[in-house]
Amino acid sequence: MYNVLIVDDEPMIREGMKTLISWDDFGYQVIDTAKDGKEALEKYRANEINLIIVDIRMPRMSGIELIETIRKEDDKVQFIILSGYADFEYAQKAIRENVAGYLLKPVEEEDLIGFIQRIKLNLDKDQSGNQVRTASLQEIRHTVVQTIIDQSEKVPIEEVYGDISELGLDGRFYQLVMIRLLHNTNLELEDFRQLLAQDLEGNWGYLFIKDRYLCILLKNIRPSLKSYNELYDKVKSYLKNSSIVMCLSEVFNEISSLGKEYKSTKIRLDFQFFYKETKFLRTDSELVFQPKEAYIQDVPLNEFPVHSFAEKLYFALDALNENAMKDEIINAAQTMINNNHTEEKIKINYIRLLSLVFSKCSVNKPELGETLSDVTAELHKINSKTSINSLLEFIYSLFNKVITSLNVGNYEDQLKKLVDFIHRNYHENLKLENLAKIFDYNSAYLGKIFKNHTGEYFNTYLDKVRMENAKKLLSGGMKVYQVAEKVGYSNVDYFHNKFKKYIGMSPSNFRKEKL
Repeated sequence: MYNVLIVDDEPMIREGMKTLISWDDFGYQVIDTAKDGKEALEKYRANEINLIIVDIRMPRMSGIELIETIRKEDDKVQFIILSGYADFEYAQKAIRENVAGYLLKPVEEEDLIGFIQRIKLNLDKDQSGNQVRTASLQEIRHTVVQTIIDQSEKVPIEEVYGDISELGLDGRFYQLVMIRLLHNTNLELEDFRQLLAQDLEGNWGYLFIKDRYLCILLKNIRPSLKSYNELYDKVKSYLKNSSIVMCLSEVFNEISSLGKEYKSTKIRLDFQFFYKETKFLRTDSELVFQPKEAYIQDVPLNEFPVHSFAEKLYFALDALNENAMKDEIINAAQTMINNNHTEEKIKINYIRLLSLVFSKCSVNKPELGETLSDVTAELHKINSKTSINSLLEFIYSLFNKVITSLNVGNYEDQLKKLVDFIHRNYHENLKLENLAKIFDYNSAYLGKIFKNHTGEYFNTYLDKVRMENAKKLLSGGMKVYQVAEKVGYSNVDYFHNKFKKYIGMSPSNFRKEKL
C-alpha cells in the first residue's frame, strides 16, 4: 500500500477526497489530512508519504511552497495539485517541481483514478525524476486541452495559458480528428491512446480522450485524402478486429477555436449511425434520411406506431410483394427519424416491429415454423449494426428468408392472388387503397378489374366473405359480439345490419335456428 496525504484548507474537500474512491482497490491508503502547507509539512516529516494531493492556494503556506520545500529533501514523493480554477501560471511552476498531475475542482472520480493508476506505475517502477516530469507535462497539457474545450466563451489563449509552446500545442493551423470504435475491443481506450501516441505524437499532433472518443489534434498537417488514409491505416493497425469511423473538423488557425470545432465534430460523430457509411465523416457528409426537422435538437419524441406498421408489413409479406415490404421498412425509418428517435430507440422499435410481424406469421403460417424461429433468433443482431443502411439491409435479408420459404407457387395473375389474400385475411382492416399499394395497382383501376374478375365490387365481395365465415362461427355456437370481432367488425350494430342485409335475418335469429 502507498501512503496518501490530502492537503486542503476546506474540510469538506478533505473529507470528500477521502471517500471519493475506494483507495484500497488501487493500492493506496489515506493515512492523514492537513488544513494547510505548514501542517502538511509536519505530517510529511512524521510519516512515510508516497503521494500528496495538495491545493494550490492555502493560508500560511501555499501548495507550491509546500512542494518546493519538500522537493529540497525528497525527489521521490509524488504530488497531485488541486485548484478551483485553471491557474496555469501556478501549474507552470508545478512542472518545474515534478508534480504528477493537476486536477480542477470539483474533482471527477474518473480523472482521479486515471492519475493514481499512472502514479502507481511510477512508484512501482521507481521512475526517475525525468520520467515524472514528462508525465507531469502530459497531464498539464491534457488539462489545458480539456479546459479549452469546456469553456463557454472563446478566450485569447495567450492571456489565459501563457506560452503554449512548452506544452507542445503551438502550430500554424490545426484540425481535430475524433475516432469512434464501432465494435468492442479488449483494449482499454487509455491503453490504446498510449500505444498510438508513441507512433503519432512526434509527427502528427497531440492525442487525448474526451467523452469516450479518441481525439487527435493535428498540427500543421496539410488536409488531403492521402494524409487521412495514412492516419486511418495507422489507427486501424492497432485494432485488428474492430471497425472505426473518423470524423474530421474544419481546419482552424487558433487553438482557442478547439472548443467550437470539438462540439460541431462531436455532433456529427454522435449521429454517425445516420450517415452514409464512410471512413471519414466530414462537414459535407450525406445523411441517408433527411428529417423534417433537425433530429439533433432536444425535443420530445413521438411514439412510433408499431402496430400500424406491423399490419402493413404483414400484408406485404403475405402478398409476397418485396417492393411494398421495402417501402414500409423505409417508411418506418423515416417516421422514426422525423420524430427524433435515437439510434438506440430505432433499433428497439425495429426489434418490436419484426417480432410482431413474425409472431403473426407463426400463427397464420405454421409451415414456416423453423424459418421463423431462425429469423427471430437473429433479431438481436440489429443492435450490432453501425449504420442505418446496414440495419435496413439486414432487415431486408430477414424478410427475404421468410419470402423464400413461402413456397406457395405462382398464381395465374395478381387478381387470383388478391382474392386468395382476402379469403385469408378477411378479419383484418382491409381497404382497397391499401391493397392497391401492396399489389402495385392504381386503386381505381384495381377496383374496376376486381369487379370484372369477381362480378362484385371490392367492399361487397369482402362483406360476403365475412358473412359466410360469420355463419360458420354462429352455427358453432359463438356469441354475436364475438363473431363480429372475429370477422373484422369492431361495431356490433354495424355487423348486425350487414348480416341482416346479406343473409335476410339477424345474426341472433340465425344462431338460434342453427343451435
